[in-house]
Amino acid sequence: MQVEEIKKAAADVLSQIAATNQPANEILNAYTRTRRYIGSKDRRQLADLVWGVLRHRARLEWAHPKTPFIEKIDYFLNKDYTRVDAPDWVRFEVPEWLVEHIAQAQTELPALLESPEIILRANGNRTKIKKALADEGIETIETALSPYGLILQKRANLKQSACYKKGLVEVQDEASQLVALDTGIQAGLNVLDYCAGAGGKSLILAQIMGDKGKIVAHDISMRSLKELERRAARAGTKIIRTHPKIKIEDYKDGFDHVVVDAPCSGTGTWRRCPDARWKLTPQLFDALLDKQHAILKTAKQFVGTKGRLSYITCSLTVDENDNQVNRFLDENPGFVIEKRVQYSPARTHTDGLYIAVMRRV
Repeated sequence: MQVEEIKKAAADVLSQIAATNQPANEILNAYTRTRRYIGSKDRRQLADLVWGVLRHRARLEWAHPKTPFIEKIDYFLNKDYTRVDAPDWVRFEVPEWLVEHIAQAQTELPALLESPEIILRANGNRTKIKKALADEGIETIETALSPYGLILQKRANLKQSACYKKGLVEVQDEASQLVALDTGIQAGLNVLDYCAGAGGKSLILAQIMGDKGKIVAHDISMRSLKELERRAARAGTKIIRTHPKIKIEDYKDGFDHVVVDAPCSGTGTWRRCPDARWKLTPQLFDALLDKQHAILKTAKQFVGTKGRLSYITCSLTVDENDNQVNRFLDENPGFVIEKRVQYSPARTHTDGLYIAVMRRV
């Protein structure tokens, strides 16, 4: 494809993204999937343009208001989007109302503008898996904080990798690996992953536990749980079982540890999802706070005697993190806090995940 054709294609994709709440990566993938004539090199250039404009959306709009996407692409390529009079929310590429909700906004929000590395979790001996990937031409280096992490050094078709097919690697940000370790969960425990989704936390917990103990993965989405079952089979873990309609009557003794990876604003992952920042509204934010409170209120019932409750978000907002936990502790004097950790795009160079570990007393 010629340069102008790629720019026109990028403008088409950006228009589709602006017209729907569907994630940008899904729209981009669907666009290229239905146009087989777009080769791999052109797909990379197309993706770079789309993500580039999305990462500079507010600055481009502030500097060049009401211009079509095809023109914004040219402004982006020419780096014509810096205005000294732009307010913080424009420079930081976030909704204006959100800035005051972010802890240490002046350092965290600029870090969210950076392109993130792709991190893998080694499901087994990291050194041996690193070598096996290298034998396939996939170069990685070890993460600084997680003992399981490997950083991809260049783009790779991972799903075609033998290591991936054998369940030896999964894509998982380093902070997501670290909060699983922060739970303190060990082999032999009876664990409930209350908002399991497609199972990223369940899978790493099974690895931490050495596949000894029990993990019940609960989620309201059957589609997510089916995906978890497929991933668990590929990883070779035997201790995870899914449970879409969980009742406290079925687990009268409770669990040793309940993990709540709560629905949240996703602000801590905006390096990866630059389009998501413009889909968050004050109304949606308030609804998420109510949902988190309700989930914690239900999940606590599954915590056994002297058991633990880990509350996790991928958010940088005080409201969803410390404030939500403080509210829970005020309303539930039978729990005490053991640990709080906020991972940071600025400090730890990871996604912005948060975890609070509480114990029933």
